[in-house]
Amino acid sequence: MSFQIDFINFSEKIIPTLTAELIGYFSIDGDMQYHADLSQLKYYIPPSDPNNVNFDLNKNFMFTRHRPTSYLKLDKVLRWLSNNFHRLEKPVLVQEERWLDIDFIASRGTIKTILCSPYKMRDEWIICASKYRGTIYLCEFYSDEREHHYANASMSERQIHSWGYKFEQYMVADHPSHTPDLKQPLNECEQFYCMFKANFDNHSLLYGAEIDGISSQQPITDTLEGKTLELIELKTFPLLLNEDGNIKISSLRVMEWWSQSYLVHINKIICGLKEKNIVRMIKEYSMCDLPKLSEPSCDINRSKIFCKIFLDNVKRIVIKDYDECMYKFHWTPFNKDVVNYTEEASDNKKYFFLQSWFVDKAEKYKRRFQ
Repeated sequence: MSFQIDFINFSEKIIPTLTAELIGYFSIDGDMQYHADLSQLKYYIPPSDPNNVNFDLNKNFMFTRHRPTSYLKLDKVLRWLSNNFHRLEKPVLVQEERWLDIDFIASRGTIKTILCSPYKMRDEWIICASKYRGTIYLCEFYSDEREHHYANASMSERQIHSWGYKFEQYMVADHPSHTPDLKQPLNECEQFYCMFKANFDNHSLLYGAEIDGISSQQPITDTLEGKTLELIELKTFPLLLNEDGNIKISSLRVMEWWSQSYLVHINKIICGLKEKNIVRMIKEYSMCDLPKLSEPSCDINRSKIFCKIFLDNVKRIVIKDYDECMYKFHWTPFNKDVVNYTEEASDNKKYFFLQSWFVDKAEKYKRRFQ
């Protein structure tokens, strides 16, 4: 079974828009343990001379603690949600069709993958959907080829993959008045997440997004909710400037950077421009200017339309509950305008992600208030 991504019939319609609100956060410590606090929040510390830095991204690499290669599915988002049902449930009188006031729950990475699809040239994707009490949960899975690559990455590949985390270590600190601490070995497992409730066209979404840091002169010790914050996104890229002093990057890379920031309302990306493993200078790129850097040029509206059509169809197709079946959506760049889908067994171990502990906790919560 399949459906078409029909761009033509959307050409005269209003382009989908997104509004997103930060409604929560959590930390993951160096041992991959969950904490409902700000303990892993980092602050952006700009270098004194951004045009002249010397950040060695291989420094102390042999002491780095790497993130597990195993796929963690939607577990972290489910953990936050299981502690915050009371904040998202609909009034009891209107809970017949849907318990929570959310159409889709996912990670930001899953929504990013959908947005980037029109510009993917090689990587296929698999996104599975399970419906529980009226809300559709989405989870991206690696293809067999991609999973094999990650599990069997060479040491040099792991080192290059680690450069982005190392760049963050040079750029953030645990307090606004501190300097970045390069003496401590890099621990890639440490993460800080924000939870966003969003409206994208006629769809409501909840997603978790890992945040590199924030820009603030004062430490935040109470909550991020309700505050006007500047979230920071950090990237690295080869130092190859053209005549106008800007980098030229592929349309897919632009879309990846743009979609990550778009989903959490980040206004600029801070980029470390590097020669091999040495960052030489720091440049900032606004979200408005980002699409202009792509070669060939990219159309962000096309990505929004793709995402809108995909979510429309998922909402139409996913009608059976999680304990009847799950739905597997499969897209390849060789047939860009078609998404195939199948119904899978509800207990399919390869694609199972709506954890039993989460459902048990939700059912106990529901019984408590009935």
